[in-house]
Amino acid sequence: MQWVIPVATAAWAIWTWAHNHERERQHERTRMAALYVSPFLSACEELQSRIFKILELGGLDALRKRYPDGAYAEETFYLIVRFFGWSAAVNRYGPYTQDAEVIRLITGCRRAFSTSSLNRPVGPFNFFIPEQKALGKVVMHSLEGEFGRELDTISFYDFQELIATPPLSDSESVKQTLDAMRNAKNINDIMGRERLADAQVYLVDLLTYLEALEGYSLFAGDRRKCASSNEERVVTGLRADIAEEELVAIEA
Repeated sequence: MQWVIPVATAAWAIWTWAHNHERERQHERTRMAALYVSPFLSACEELQSRIFKILELGGLDALRKRYPDGAYAEETFYLIVRFFGWSAAVNRYGPYTQDAEVIRLITGCRRAFSTSSLNRPVGPFNFFIPEQKALGKVVMHSLEGEFGRELDTISFYDFQELIATPPLSDSESVKQTLDAMRNAKNINDIMGRERLADAQVYLVDLLTYLEALEGYSLFAGDRRKCASSNEERVVTGLRADIAEEELVAIEA
């Protein structure tokens, strides 16, 4: 029976190690969720909700009443840029850096904004990949938090000051996007709305996928997709435009 004590000691050591390892893993998973997943989901939800309300629920009129000075254009642009910033952070640091579905959906959403073709000319809501990266960096900053240095986005008011001064105030894509929002009398007047609709479809699919993995949802009920977006057209059209987009991005 002398072997019982060593065996029990070894078993206890293994259990303790496994328990501590699992506790550390859960702690790290909680940290990653707090730093990257939760703010990224929030950025996706707020952008898809804004797009859906504008394109499908007549939200442009409500925004005009709330922001008679036209600031709703800057706010909508801020939501787009926020997505650029957090998607880059999640792709680089988050727990889904090697998840093929997350990569596919984020890439699809970014390409909805970046592609151009004869049927979808350069214009409002059109930001090539290098500009998306630059805009994403502009809106992000770091601060000291519970988990050390943490990423966060600057406030909307700080963002308003930034886009009112060079180099953002000189950006043609920024000016076209803001003008498209301010000058539109209704949704049919919003140039580039197809890009918004396509992006919203990918955002809904991305939220559905990630919330299933995370075990919680930011939205009570089923999200709806923009009816003005044809998913089959999006997939085939984006594939056809990839070569042109990459060439323009390289030249930019």
